Amino acid sequence: MNVTHLRHVALVAPEFERSIAFFSEAWGLECVARETGRAFFRTARAEPYQLELLAGEQRAIDHIALGLPARADVDDAARALTAAGVELVTPPRALAGPGGGYGLRLRDPDGRSIELSAEVALPAAQAAFTTPAFLSHVVLNTPQLDRMTEFFTGVLGFRVSDWSEHVMSFLRCNREHHSVAFNDAPQASYNHTSWELASIDELFRAQGRVRAHGTPLGWGTGRHAPGKQVFNYFVEPSGYVVEYIADGETIDDEAAWQPHVHGRTPETMDLWNTAGPPSPEIRAAMQG
Repeated sequence: MNVTHLRHVALVAPEFERSIAFFSEAWGLECVARETGRAFFRTARAEPYQLELLAGEQRAIDHIALGLPARADVDDAARALTAAGVELVTPPRALAGPGGGYGLRLRDPDGRSIELSAEVALPAAQAAFTTPAFLSHVVLNTPQLDRMTEFFTGVLGFRVSDWSEHVMSFLRCNREHHSVAFNDAPQASYNHTSWELASIDELFRAQGRVRAHGTPLGWGTGRHAPGKQVFNYFVEPSGYVVEYIADGETIDDEAAWQPHVHGRTPETMDLWNTAGPPSPEIRAAMQG
């Protein structure tokens, strides 16, 4: 399959109103639509939205949406998935929500709902500044690291960019170092989402806005080894970990790239040695 990009994530938010305020006032997203129990937020990217919040009592990933080039690719995906014995949650059909589109949903080996979509009506891109430029990646906890890595590469067409020992796999679907990553954990759950800023300067300005809103910096500022991103981590009101990044690595030569296995050392977690190790509190939040 030719997945083009990470389109959006949809999360159940127990602190629905407080999370809406956080993402629109502190995080810098634009709330483009609201209805009973649902809210949609866009970045500067030419996507109708990249975050959906749903009201609910318990945190959960409702679904993760990935882009395909065209309607025919969705139909081809449905046939290929069915032939491979992958459960389709919904067959190809018209999609609701901002931008509409045509897509299907499948169930991955961890039980998550993954949406594949095309023909979404795209708004014009906006200037980024301290608005996140785009949803960069989602990191997911899994008790079956190899199986999930093989499913996303063998079935959905992602490529392995790097490993963090045999604890994390970083997977790409375009020139961005990773759009999805998996973290070895006792249970399948959300780890964090990452949001790209236009520059390191804009990352620091955005960090200042979040802290002025009353949310402390959870971990940062530093620079990762896998992906080379400058990072800051926060925990929003419903308990989801969210990351600002800037100045990350891109892969422009597919043929030349060879995945690297990074050690899990303080030096690889933060090349600058400025952030220190993640605190027990941020580690616990990342376990989902």
